[in-house]
Amino acid sequence: MTEDIHYLTATEALRRFRARELSPVELMEAVIARAVRVEPTINAFADERFDEALAAARFAQERYAGRGQAPRPLEGLPVAVKEEAPIAGQANTLGSLALRDMVADHTAPFVQRILDAGGIVHARTTTPEFSCAPVTWTKLWGVTRNPWNPAFAPGGSSGGSGAALAAGTAMLATGSDIGGSIRIPASFCGVVGFKPPYGRVPEIEVFNLDHYCHEGPMARTVADCRLLENVIAGPHPSDVASIRPKLVIPEQLEGIAGMRVALSVDLGCYEVDDEVAANTRAAADRLRPPSA
Repeated sequence: MTEDIHYLTATEALRRFRARELSPVELMEAVIARAVRVEPTINAFADERFDEALAAARFAQERYAGRGQAPRPLEGLPVAVKEEAPIAGQANTLGSLALRDMVADHTAPFVQRILDAGGIVHARTTTPEFSCAPVTWTKLWGVTRNPWNPAFAPGGSSGGSGAALAAGTAMLATGSDIGGSIRIPASFCGVVGFKPPYGRVPEIEVFNLDHYCHEGPMARTVADCRLLENVIAGPHPSDVASIRPKLVIPEQLEGIAGMRVALSVDLGCYEVDDEVAANTRAAADRLRPPSA
């Protein structure tokens, strides 16, 4: 294939898998080859799990060939998971030298859902230390750079996920967000990030009790973001704050005519620069219907 298949959308890759026009192994090999080329510059990965990913891709290929059980919703797709989220048996350092030897003994519920849906975690993405900054660099991993221009930052704290998507080294990615940690890197890297409403995606304790702390999907298109969100969302017995029943985002959305939207630029308690407040209001004005 001559096209850059590492830049396929997830929805298109799934279509090609089902049509036998592309195999999960071919896609994974292309994504890994892309990572080998660009990672020395971009540095979006805290950990690479390429051998395991290729083995999982071969397993997915068998499913699409009709051998074994039917393919699952994310079967064969390379998914980069933010290192902050625990996966049993994998490093969970939170970007801190103090935790450099920490290995998770459990898997976050939303990550388990990705694995159960056939998603292949081929890499863990970088963050600032403890995910507490809008940039992405640490003494443990170094500096993560923006694929559009390595002289610039990818934002944070989910900067590794945003950079990986923009660089073509992941097809889907996860992020977490309190004050912009999904939305900032999505904006900086020109990708899509969605911070779900509180309780839609189960969170580990004690973060599930923080109304501002949410896990969410990142992707290169809105359709791909919807795909991942529908996998990770829904109530979970480990999270008392998770909302029941599960909300599924439909493939075709209804129009917004007649919908009322509330806006607060400061949440009633934060100081916001006048320029930022003005830009926010200007963006909101674009959603107003044309005057009669």
